[in-house]
Amino acid sequence: MSKMLHVVILVPELREVAADDDLATLSTAHEVVKHYAALDYTTSIEYFEFDPETFKTVMRKAKPDCVFNLVESVYARGRLTNLPPVYLEELRLPYTGADSQSIFMTNDKVLAKGILRLMDAPSPDLFNRRAQPEGGKWIVKARHEHASFGIDQENVVDGTDAACELAEKLTREHEIEWMIERFVDGREFNVSILDTREGPRVLPIAEIQFKNYGNRHKIIDYKAKWDNDSFESTNTVRSYDHPASDKRSLEAMHDIALKVWHGFGMGGWGRLDFRVDEDGNPWVVDINANPDLSLDAGFLAAANEAGMSPSEAVDHITDAALLAAANR
Repeated sequence: MSKMLHVVILVPELREVAADDDLATLSTAHEVVKHYAALDYTTSIEYFEFDPETFKTVMRKAKPDCVFNLVESVYARGRLTNLPPVYLEELRLPYTGADSQSIFMTNDKVLAKGILRLMDAPSPDLFNRRAQPEGGKWIVKARHEHASFGIDQENVVDGTDAACELAEKLTREHEIEWMIERFVDGREFNVSILDTREGPRVLPIAEIQFKNYGNRHKIIDYKAKWDNDSFESTNTVRSYDHPASDKRSLEAMHDIALKVWHGFGMGGWGRLDFRVDEDGNPWVVDINANPDLSLDAGFLAAANEAGMSPSEAVDHITDAALLAAANR
C-alpha cells in the first residue's frame, strides 16, 4: 500500500475482572501497533462499546481508514463476538478479518458442525442427548467459546452418560451451553490461512506434539494455552518437521482448510484445528476466524515459518480488508 492509513485497533471492553484471553488481546493490540509502525501507518487503540450510539461516537472521533478487529468476546461471552463486525458493517467502515456472518457461523460449534457435514468436510460426530447412551471416548466443549475455555484432562470421558453429567455440571457452573463431541484419540495439527490479493494462502502446517504425556489425554487444554509454567504448556511443542509418511494427511488438511475457508466465507486470517486418527485421516475439530495474533501463537508462528514478518502479515490482512470493503 502507498497511502498512509490510520488504523483503529479494536479490543474488548474494559471490565473489573478480565479473562486471560481478553488480557492477552490487549497485549496483542500493542504488538499490532508495532507492526503497523513498521509500515508507517498511524494507529490508536479503542475499546468496543456495546451501545451502538456510543460505539458510533467513538468511531467518528477516531476517524479510521480501517479497523483492526481484535474483539474475541463481548461482556466475556464468545456468543456475542459477531457484534463488532455487525456494528462496523452498519457504519460502512472497512475492518479486518471475517465478516459478521462468518464469525456467527464459525463461533457456534454446533452450527458449524452441521455446515461442515453439508460441505462433506470430516468432523467428529456430536452426541444427541435425546439418543441412547453410547460408549467410547467423548470430549465436552463450550459451544460458543474458544481459547480452550474450561478445558482440562477431565473433559475427555468414557461414555455419553459421564459426558452428559459433566456437560450439565459445566452448564450450571459457567451458565453457558456445552456440547459433547466424539473424541479423536490421535495427533493434533493447526492449519493457518492468510488472505492475499492472489487468494487465500495456506501457511506451513504445524503439528502440536505432546512430550512425556504418558497416560494423559493429548489435548490443548486451558493450562497448555495460558499457564506458561505448567507441565501442559512446557510439554506441548509446535513442529513443522513432518515425516514423509504424513504427506497424504497434510495434503488432505490443506484441501479441507481451503474448502472450509471458502464455505464459511472467511477473510483476513484464520486457523483450523485438526485431529488426525491412527489411520492418518484428518478431522476438523475447531474453526477459528480471527485467531490469536500474539507473537508466540500459532498464526504468526506459521507466517514466520513461511518467511513472512508480522508486519507483512498484518499488511496482507489490512489490504484484504480494504479490498473487501471496496467490493461490498
